[in-house]
Amino acid sequence: MRRSSWKLPRPTVRSGLLLAPALAAAALAPASAGAATQQLLGRTSGGGLPNGVASEPDISRDSRINRYVAYTSTATNIASGVQAGRRNVYLVRRTGTATRQGNPWQVGPTTLVSRGLGGAPANGDSWGARLSGFTGRADAPGGPRLVAFLSDASNLVRGGTSTASAYVRKVSGGRITRISAPGTATGVDVSGDSKVVWVTTTEGLYRWTGKKAKRIKRGSGFGSPSTNAIGNQVVYERKGTVYLATSKGGSKRIGRGTRPDADDGSNAKKIRAVAFTRGGGAYRAILGRRVRTERFGSTSTPAAINAGASAIAFGQGGDVRLQVKVLDSGKAGGYARPQGSCPSGQGAVTGVAVSTRYNYLAFACARGGLYLSYVGGK
Repeated sequence: MRRSSWKLPRPTVRSGLLLAPALAAAALAPASAGAATQQLLGRTSGGGLPNGVASEPDISRDSRINRYVAYTSTATNIASGVQAGRRNVYLVRRTGTATRQGNPWQVGPTTLVSRGLGGAPANGDSWGARLSGFTGRADAPGGPRLVAFLSDASNLVRGGTSTASAYVRKVSGGRITRISAPGTATGVDVSGDSKVVWVTTTEGLYRWTGKKAKRIKRGSGFGSPSTNAIGNQVVYERKGTVYLATSKGGSKRIGRGTRPDADDGSNAKKIRAVAFTRGGGAYRAILGRRVRTERFGSTSTPAAINAGASAIAFGQGGDVRLQVKVLDSGKAGGYARPQGSCPSGQGAVTGVAVSTRYNYLAFACARGGLYLSYVGGK
């Protein structure tokens, strides 16, 4: 696609700024006792449980609107035109009225993203989707415009390759664009403003702005990139250690860990905190002159952080947990109870995503189900 076709205004304010005492107190408390409810998110056209396993949920970070959820599934009955045994990327759009207070999320239509040319089934696997979206002035939602994902299908674009590559597509539909970078792609993420895509491959770390991918770091072992609203910084994993890099090539070691997930930064200028896992625990690293790391709980899944860095979500057996600790004040929240659970027979939680202001949690279960939990409005 042409870069001008998806260019967005530069975001100016992100969630996670300093809160007035009254607002901070309100942000820490659940909306009401027993507020968490959940619904099936990954579903067939008839609203039933699909015949395959769902995984890797991601929620767009457009303020409290959170218009889209992306995920991966092996099911053949979510959308037509898929090959059995293949992983595909899907996009669920929120429907109904969405308010600035984070009202209950209504599941809308599901779209197959990883479709081959001419509507043909993708002839390879697709996975690891990430969505854009940001919060602008006065907490206004911005975007999302793009979904990025990985695929080893050779028929998504003309002249495609069966080597795993990164791809982008507008959430509204249209043609898929392949991001050409040396090596086999191992991870991808898109900035909140949709202007920058970071890709990790077997040969290094790359940054793409609509033309040729620029190499930022050379070497092997790179994976799990996670960027901020304007794409000037990224965190990533390399050989069991989490790092931060800038678009100019600077880097900083954060610590031992895997599967990092970055907040979207203060005023959209830098990453302030990172969630990651280490030794069966969910951690948050607060970045500054010195890195301050704290453990949030035991987990069997990667940890997810909200846009303002105040909430960490993770799986704990069959439950999904949400732990809140405001970045600036250090005040802890009241979300000790599970905020969602895999139904009987669905196994343990395998993946979690948390929305911008932690109104919503999306989580996948080992035996197939993908659910969305409503924490509450605030």
